[in-house]
Amino acid sequence: MKRDVKKRALSPVIASVLMILLVIVLASIIFLWAKGFIGERIEKFGKPIEETCASVNFEVSRQGNDLEIINRGNIDIRHLDIKMFKGGDSEINKFDIAVDAGDSAKKNILLEMSSGKPDKIIVYPALVGNTPGKGKNNVFTCMDAGITL
Repeated sequence: MKRDVKKRALSPVIASVLMILLVIVLASIIFLWAKGFIGERIEKFGKPIEETCASVNFEVSRQGNDLEIINRGNIDIRHLDIKMFKGGDSEINKFDIAVDAGDSAKKNILLEMSSGKPDKIIVYPALVGNTPGKGKNNVFTCMDAGITL
């Protein structure tokens, strides 16, 4: 039995170009996927903002629903993130209380959870830093500098 072979295959040059394009597309997809795991680097005073968080010096006191914040350091606090715990539940709320360096602020806020009055409250300061090369400001919450009430 004789086969009639009149089909043409791809030339090696076209096959190589297609393989290179396939590798480039796959590398782009993997890069975009991995980029989601790496956060933008935020700086304050020319160093990573995580290092600046260690220098934050503030006090928080609570009298009923009044929250008084005293910023004893030389770094401005943009706002406060307050994490409340009750049993096994927790909630985080953002409160727009800006406290400049060496200043204090007092605000009446409702420190209640949907499940009732919290057993434990932790106050975290949030700082503003910039992203190098992009020239935009970002807010960073210092999770290691929290104060328990």
